[in-house]
Amino acid sequence: MNSNILELRAKAFDYLFDSVVVTDAQGIITDWNKGSETLYGYSKEDVIGQPVNILHVPEDTAHITSEVMSAVEKLGKWSGEIRMLHKNGDIGWVESMCVPIYDSNKKLIGALGVNRDITNRIKEVERLEHLAHFDHLTKIPNRYLLFDRVEHLIAQSERYKSSFALLYIDLDKFKAINDTNGHSFGDQVLIETAKRLKQSIRNSDTVARIGGDEFVILLEEITGQKDVSIVIEALDNAFKKAFSIHDETIEVCCSVGVAIYPDEGITMDTLLAWADKNMYKTKNK
Repeated sequence: MNSNILELRAKAFDYLFDSVVVTDAQGIITDWNKGSETLYGYSKEDVIGQPVNILHVPEDTAHITSEVMSAVEKLGKWSGEIRMLHKNGDIGWVESMCVPIYDSNKKLIGALGVNRDITNRIKEVERLEHLAHFDHLTKIPNRYLLFDRVEHLIAQSERYKSSFALLYIDLDKFKAINDTNGHSFGDQVLIETAKRLKQSIRNSDTVARIGGDEFVILLEEITGQKDVSIVIEALDNAFKKAFSIHDETIEVCCSVGVAIYPDEGITMDTLLAWADKNMYKTKNK
């Protein structure tokens, strides 16, 4: 091949914006370009002779290796989105493609990977997902995420003949608190309420804000009313301590209504309506 063409290709390889990583058959890095230095933070001298898995998040290495090898054997190449590990310890995302390198006898002697940084794109998708499923004020799940989790739990509970409970929680006289102290004060009350509700449940359970001062707790895999009573007692204890908002101390109470699957309903709408009804019975008392 013309030496000028080879020289041009070498320059193109080094100055591609994308990262290009070349390894031998054992996964040892034998060459890479300036795009790789920019992406991963290592100089060429740092990585030549090092295993390629220094560029991967440790817990991802095994599945990346098996997935790449399987795809290369079947399809002759692999492509996908994987996490990357920067020299400074930061974790990002790359869109990657890997192709095998053969010698003149068609023997596998290495691989060439082309990697493009998509960290910002992934973060934006995650941000939009979070906005869609979490309450912007309290940072806990919103109505849509709660409904999604309940629908999945209904299918699971029907299959395994298990039970779960919904606790509908409404703050007492919250409108008066808002009107007297202002919306900023009321927002802080809601934030503190969400915090106390989260502290009263198990890690496997969910607390969501579904309206202004309305919250729902989803208790998964309960064995009976006793499990619900334990949580209600924890909620009672959580609200016994006065709220301290803007250097002002205020007593905040809540009313709780309970619905248990499948005794009080087998659909989200039925369960929520039953829990809402029981909550108002509690409030009226």
